[in-house]
Amino acid sequence: MVALLAVVPATADLNGSIETIEDIRILNLWGSWEQMGYAHGYLLGPDQKELFETFFLEFAGGTGNIDLARMFLDAYFEIPDEFRAYAAGMVSGMADTVGTWSVVYGRNLDTLDLYLASAVPDVSHLIDAGFPLCSSVSAWGDATAGDPDLQGEPGTARNLDYWVDEDLILYDNQVLITYDPDDGQEWVSAGFCGLMGCLSGMNQAGVNGTLDMGNHQGTYQTSSPFVPICMALALGLSGNDFDDSGSCDIDDLLEATTCWNRSNSYDVHCTGAAGPLHPDDPAIVVEISNERGTAVRLAPDEPAISPDRMILTNHHRVLYPPVYCSRYSRLLDSLTASSEVTLDRLWILAGCVGSRTIPGVGGTIQTMIFMPSQMTMGVSFSDETLASWEKPPVWLAWSDLFPNHEPQGLKGADPPVPSLSISLFPNPAQAGLQVIASHDLESILVYDLNGRLCEVPGYSSSASGCSLDLSSLPPGVYSLVAHSGEASCSARLVITE
Repeated sequence: MVALLAVVPATADLNGSIETIEDIRILNLWGSWEQMGYAHGYLLGPDQKELFETFFLEFAGGTGNIDLARMFLDAYFEIPDEFRAYAAGMVSGMADTVGTWSVVYGRNLDTLDLYLASAVPDVSHLIDAGFPLCSSVSAWGDATAGDPDLQGEPGTARNLDYWVDEDLILYDNQVLITYDPDDGQEWVSAGFCGLMGCLSGMNQAGVNGTLDMGNHQGTYQTSSPFVPICMALALGLSGNDFDDSGSCDIDDLLEATTCWNRSNSYDVHCTGAAGPLHPDDPAIVVEISNERGTAVRLAPDEPAISPDRMILTNHHRVLYPPVYCSRYSRLLDSLTASSEVTLDRLWILAGCVGSRTIPGVGGTIQTMIFMPSQMTMGVSFSDETLASWEKPPVWLAWSDLFPNHEPQGLKGADPPVPSLSISLFPNPAQAGLQVIASHDLESILVYDLNGRLCEVPGYSSSASGCSLDLSSLPPGVYSLVAHSGEASCSARLVITE
């Protein structure tokens, strides 16, 4: 699945290295939290400094708002010891490479700046940062039983939406980080340079967690110190058994994200190993509100698609009465119309609610599929040419990422799957379509923009491709997915009157 592996070797006594698999930059870290932080700061110091002096400054609306957020964070937040050590290491690593003095701020960048960069969801309401539109869909059981890869196990498609600066500097600073802590378990986080914590991640126990902002933002009480939600999620993933239940499962993420006081409003989508509290649920949504506390959303809370599918598009549905969301309605309509969920369809579902990035506003910057039972993920980052959901995912197995201690220990990818390419003629089409393929095709599926599988009757096939009868489909834009052995390929199809 992966065609290119480039490695930046680890230097002596540095607990980190950088590799690139296709277009995904990967930062590998191991050791104590301080050692991992030092390697992070040392290897990505110039990138982190660039983000602090451009992206975060523009996002906050000036140094005055950053000073306000720093004061709020310093007064009301408690930083876990792990991340205090990590931040101290990062500052030291930056000091030894690019330096910490910032002409833009007129001072040295410090650990409080790093805490703030990782607490953006917790303080975003202070600067009216807008309402990010992350989304995710999970499916398991009967819904995924027909997929040859999932085979009834859970799969989650995830869009990370984030604010993006005018110069799109955030694009170049996206990174997948692998952690192998001395005290804890291996885990992976998709984010950007300088992020301490987790927005989207998975651990070696087969537990996956993704963070969305909730739709009841604001902080109404500060009765006990807050812990940044990204750090709480990270501790749930990195701990061997956060809730001391005897195993690592989705209940560990529930405990980690709810045991501390919380600032603002969030929804956390957890999939993977079912826990003692939810033995029949491989997926839950943890709803968190500073105003009302916490609640757990289960599949039966979404009866139209229960029992083996869940949708998350930022909106609380248990803590507060559900409100209308066009993206939720689109996904609900799709999953109600056709219940079968495959990896290809998960990616299409992510695309149908993906938001193209607007500089200075934001949009979908990362799209992922997590397969916790198979310990595999598909990852794509937006760039200046294509949105993340418009690209095919880069598939990464756990063995591609771990062990990560030395360059010679970095695992290369499995041999590439033979590529498949298709061409459509004519496109735009009306009643008929000819599909020409580079290999013999086993199947072709057509999905509409809402991710619903469309019936395309009576196509004929040959060694060079096939002909499709499109007369039953209304005019519009569709996704065509072709399969040949283990290879697959998708194309955009336009049908006109």
